[in-house]
Amino acid sequence: MKKIFLITLLLGIGLSKAQVGINTNTPVNTLDINGDLNVNKEFRTGGTNTVKGSAGNAGEIFHNNSDLVANDWKSIKIADGQGSMALFSINTVSDKVGATFSGANGSTAPYAENAALDATWTVLSGAVDTFSITNATNKVVFTFQTTTQKTANAGSSISYACGIFVDNTLKAVRTDVLVGGDGTNKIFNLNATLTNLTPKNNYSVKAACTKRNLNSGTLGTGKAVNMTYLNDDMAQSVLTTQVLQPY
Repeated sequence: MKKIFLITLLLGIGLSKAQVGINTNTPVNTLDINGDLNVNKEFRTGGTNTVKGSAGNAGEIFHNNSDLVANDWKSIKIADGQGSMALFSINTVSDKVGATFSGANGSTAPYAENAALDATWTVLSGAVDTFSITNATNKVVFTFQTTTQKTANAGSSISYACGIFVDNTLKAVRTDVLVGGDGTNKIFNLNATLTNLTPKNNYSVKAACTKRNLNSGTLGTGKAVNMTYLNDDMAQSVLTTQVLQPY
């Protein structure tokens, strides 16, 4: 008798198109479940009264489609070369303060990986950021761009270096030379990738530059030192940090 009553009740609800609640007395949708849902077979979407909905294909994910009446399934394409990794975080910072070098020459010796950030380097104050790692398998990609300019030494050259420091230790560095008359400037790029950093919150990353051989001239990095050919907006520095982790 109880089974007959239950079947009759459910049929009555279906025929009246009422809202049905499971573990809730105030359903807000046609079927409102307050609890876990266990689907033993296919989960389909986009069906009608006469057409069975789509269960999607292997490897697709369920997509909350705000542009259509029904949600759907989407394929996820991971960029070639990244394997099973996906973009975990990305951020870009910029700096217009820059740094100016003059006076005595700096060191022209090679630089060692993991060397400490010391007073011979000038950090570009705006090109400072943090990032976090949550998986032991990872790649962190740094992209740094600035503009360098020389003045006050006619046609003599000026050499310099810029590096990426993570937690105040040197992880990547490039040297370059400016050759030309006063006001000569060029774009400087540094791209570096670190692999499998130890998981940690709030690593620090800084872009810093240093002088090498000034030949009695003045060097600006991320800063104009001869306004005839450049200004600080044009010379600004940009640092982008991307963290890739398994998808």
